[in-house]
Amino acid sequence: MSRRWLFHFALLVMVGRVTAQTFTHRSGGTAVKGFDTAYVHDYSHLYTGRLYLSTKFNQLGLAGARGLRITYRPNNRYNIGAGLSYRSVTLNIGVGIPGLNRDQDKRGTTRYLDAQANIYTKRSATNLFLQGFQCFYMSSHTKDELGWNQETAFPTRPDIREYNLGISRVHIFNHDRFSYRAAFNQDAWQRKSQGSLLAGWYLTYFRLQADSSLVPVRLATAFKPGLHLVRGGFTDLGASIGYAYTLVVQTHFFLTGSMVLGGGISAQRATTAEKKHENAKTDFGLGWHAQMRAAIGYNSERYCVGMSFNQENIGYLMEERDLFRWGVGNIRVNLARRLGRKDAYHPGEP
Repeated sequence: MSRRWLFHFALLVMVGRVTAQTFTHRSGGTAVKGFDTAYVHDYSHLYTGRLYLSTKFNQLGLAGARGLRITYRPNNRYNIGAGLSYRSVTLNIGVGIPGLNRDQDKRGTTRYLDAQANIYTKRSATNLFLQGFQCFYMSSHTKDELGWNQETAFPTRPDIREYNLGISRVHIFNHDRFSYRAAFNQDAWQRKSQGSLLAGWYLTYFRLQADSSLVPVRLATAFKPGLHLVRGGFTDLGASIGYAYTLVVQTHFFLTGSMVLGGGISAQRATTAEKKHENAKTDFGLGWHAQMRAAIGYNSERYCVGMSFNQENIGYLMEERDLFRWGVGNIRVNLARRLGRKDAYHPGEP
């Protein structure tokens, strides 16, 4: 697990070049339809370079009686990086920002592996994530409220270890006139406002391990027995539906937002602890999934400047753990420049 810097990459699959209005070209003997260029200009045939600032995040949440909540978070890092996109490949490399990641005395030292990839094609958007964290801090309570005596400013749990991996994918129905890539991968330009219905699926696995219950002793009576988790493996599979829309102002300024909600089957093998007794049990039930994306910025032929947000939350509709959820996501600020001769920004049909 890396402690000081993150290396991550996303492999993005694209469609071919665009001519005036919609056109079809051959790729490997297969006809591929491009964007309607009255709405979207595709620049994936050019090299797109970028500089960015980013942070990734993860959280565990439990809700109890009288509105009481417990929230655990790893000590996240802020990164600076550079990347390059061309055709079907995007590579981004980031490192920790010196001077901004020195708060271990407040939130503890989290050991982690955090890889997230977002794959945007003309017709679909896919999120991939693989994460492992050890040592969480509690952002919902103070040490005095819990009766803990620790050197850190926030209550910390070095014993909590969490691993998750997953994939979620949505199909873009209005893919000729709406582009996710324009807002989130900077190799296209959405020139007019447009939206699209989305539908897809998700598959996730979450594993948790701790030396004692996630619920501190002072809060034990406010939470269900099924939330006193010590160990567990959670697998979720389901279908999802949603909508995305990009508002374009004066051709260049854009605001993109999307929401996808899903539901499906959850299989759980969990061990809970209450009054020093552990109980292991396998359950099957329903779970839910929520995916949110948003972006804002300025786009043109050569430049794209913007900020993007991407988050996925997974929770359960099961009697014992209906108030337990976890989530992953990232925030990024991008400055992108498309590289090429002037005539390359208006390519002809191949």
